[in-house]
Amino acid sequence: MCSSIHLLAIATFAARRAGEYVLANLHRRTDANAVHRLDVKHKLDVEAQEVATGIIRQAFPDHVIFGEESETGIPSADGYVWIIDPIDGTVNFFHGMHWWCSSVAVRHNGKALAGAVFLPQVNELFQATADGPALCNGMPIRVSGTASPELAAFATGMGKWRSEELAYRLLRAISDFAQRPRMFGSAAADMCMVAAGRMDGFFESGIHVWDMAAAGLIVERAGGTAEVLRAFPDGCLAVLATNGKLHAASRDVLLPILCEFG
Repeated sequence: MCSSIHLLAIATFAARRAGEYVLANLHRRTDANAVHRLDVKHKLDVEAQEVATGIIRQAFPDHVIFGEESETGIPSADGYVWIIDPIDGTVNFFHGMHWWCSSVAVRHNGKALAGAVFLPQVNELFQATADGPALCNGMPIRVSGTASPELAAFATGMGKWRSEELAYRLLRAISDFAQRPRMFGSAAADMCMVAAGRMDGFFESGIHVWDMAAAGLIVERAGGTAEVLRAFPDGCLAVLATNGKLHAASRDVLLPILCEFG
């Protein structure tokens, strides 16, 4: 069994190097393979994933590596599996916004052991292991103590690829439930804001395992709760992450709407 300290060191190094590679290529921010209404397929996504993969492969040549830009499907949960999101918030990056990150996590037999999320343009590094505290730039972080929904700030997104009606109903539900919904455009970074106590909750209905593998662990080690409310056949996930105090009430509001749409 690999030590969590060693796993975190490699996850951190890989996330940092991937983010730094992208940061060094800001002049190529519009260098995309394809631009769609709901997504951008960026050349730097592929290149940064190769950077992270090379670091992990050198340290653990026998481990499975899977990323957003991988051509194969999600691997079996058996053994060690590394999960990479080279640029989470690609649309933000493409438009020149600072809110994007690089994320690397490692799981063993399905359990997250270590994860790192690096936000290069705001110079923040979030880290956690399954047996240690959540950190931001080396300092322990903790979720907020907000217990009243009407005082809660919720980060969310508009995953309209499944159903525009579903997206609008979920947004309305969060708007009615919480004090303020906020859309920042990077699920992993948004979840880290929950871990740091800057947001009280996060929900999005159409993200993927690479978006939340590291950030979900960071939220939990900061004292919060991260949960997949629904896993859809196409691999999309409906994910709720909160400070814990708001989790049950948030779940009760959102899950019935998700269930109406199959």
